[in-house]
Amino acid sequence: MKIVEETHTRLRLKHRPFRYWSIGWCIFTVCLSFLIYCTVFDSASASLTCVRVASPSENRSSPNQINCELKRFNLLGSMDKLKIFDPQEAYILTSSGRKGGKSYQVIIVTPLRDFALLSHVSYQENQEVVLKINNFINSNQTSLSIQQNQRNYIFFFSLFLLIVMAIAAFFATSPVTNCTFYKSLNQVFIERKSLRGNQIIEQPLESILHLDIQEKQFKYSKLYRVVIVLKSGKEIPINPQYADEKSIRHALFRINSFLKSVISE
Repeated sequence: MKIVEETHTRLRLKHRPFRYWSIGWCIFTVCLSFLIYCTVFDSASASLTCVRVASPSENRSSPNQINCELKRFNLLGSMDKLKIFDPQEAYILTSSGRKGGKSYQVIIVTPLRDFALLSHVSYQENQEVVLKINNFINSNQTSLSIQQNQRNYIFFFSLFLLIVMAIAAFFATSPVTNCTFYKSLNQVFIERKSLRGNQIIEQPLESILHLDIQEKQFKYSKLYRVVIVLKSGKEIPINPQYADEKSIRHALFRINSFLKSVISE
């Protein structure tokens, strides 16, 4: 909070919540990036189709070749198609998260490279898929078709991101506060402007009982705000967002000095 004007009859303060703006826009941008990735690049479902191709007549002694096609679809319906030649085996890759959570993914091994299926499917479903693929490779079945789906995970994760983005947007659009004390008009005007709209609060100076500081403990520090306490008992924060102690105490001192004669009457 800064004092932008001070005369004998007028005191004007302005508060810009830079902390709220930066945190809000950073979280909003990160969540938007994840949301774009989930809807455009992450796979919501996948289908694996394999066929066994008979060896040419001159190479009847060699085993039949297996050709597979992996199709992956995102939430928007776009498809990514991959050709898989001569799969050797399938296994489950287990990954552990920071908080101990585990995710499971089917990996298909070929002589050239490995191919991964969906990454947010239960262990039991992946076990069934691995069993079907390995049985097909080691048997004489002529075709195999497998479906995997993680649309529910993508949907609920995207919904969670949208909720976080809404909260972040609320902080990112925190209002700028202009507070003006007029001795000549015997009024205090608090104007809050933001993308969400404008608000003006008016009170006679005689209705002010005193000014106080409210503090709030955050994770790593305490932040503060100035509050006008009316004779009716109502409290009106000058700056709805909390700020650093030094600027808030300086603003409180200047306001008390300006209103000393008015409040003492």
